[in-house]
Amino acid sequence: MSRISSTDRLARLIAAIPWIVAQDGVSIDEIADRFDYPRQVLLEDLENVLFLVGVPPYTPDTLIEVIIDDDMVWIDYADWFSRPMRLSAPEILSLLAAGEAALAFDKADDAGALARGLAKLRLSTGSTQDTVDVGLGTLATPLLASLRAASKAQVCVDISYYSFSSNERSERRIEPARFFLDSGRWYVGAYCHSAEDERVFRVDRIEKATNTKQAFTSSPSNSPGTFELDAGPEIELSTPVEFAHVFEGVPVRSIETEGDLLSVKLAATSPRWIEQLFLRLGPDAKIVHGEFGTSVVDAAQRLKARYE
Repeated sequence: MSRISSTDRLARLIAAIPWIVAQDGVSIDEIADRFDYPRQVLLEDLENVLFLVGVPPYTPDTLIEVIIDDDMVWIDYADWFSRPMRLSAPEILSLLAAGEAALAFDKADDAGALARGLAKLRLSTGSTQDTVDVGLGTLATPLLASLRAASKAQVCVDISYYSFSSNERSERRIEPARFFLDSGRWYVGAYCHSAEDERVFRVDRIEKATNTKQAFTSSPSNSPGTFELDAGPEIELSTPVEFAHVFEGVPVRSIETEGDLLSVKLAATSPRWIEQLFLRLGPDAKIVHGEFGTSVVDAAQRLKARYE
């Protein structure tokens, strides 16, 4: 092996360390042959990398010791490494959650390295069953897979979409470009033929999707990979500070405290969405900059009429 990538190099070093420790002295050539490790690269890693492995404050008693003498290698763990690593409950939960989230994207090999590692981690907690259930948004997996396939094949998709802001269903042809998760919901960024512009669609509000044979037609300048979730006209509003919790999860552009008031700037593309926000904030909230076709008072009156 004449060339070795940095990833393979690190993998070989990690695999070789415990084996060298167990041998209590082994030749450099034997290590190189066993781990398909180029001799010169192996020497560089032992002399220039492994000497620096340890834990803070990186004093001699916290570093791994490497001894090379007459083409023989010995490795001694520092005292810190002699103690088994013990994870706290929050650390175990974080690892399980992250692992289950990654595993959710690839169910092809349920006995793969990640699945086996998660099983061992669960056993270390004393549980033999799945104790963590990670849900990445509420949607039908086949729908997301179909949209991803269309994006990869660069073909348009006909969708039936429900818009919460306008309370309307519409038929659209889109060019799905990117997918992301926000606040537990999946979104697809796409060029919309109906709007002739980029749009963001919540996947669980796509009621039907059919992949077509039409290739993407949007030009590179209209590439939906360049827009942001909070794209749109800006509105500035003022509201008492006790309503700060209303903006948790809202993509604000800026929020500042001015005495007993909050000054908030955020993107707003729908008058109805702004109406709903102000109904939550109450009568003391005011629009400082930005206007829409309907007023908050009109929205309150329409809401009152429904109850009557």
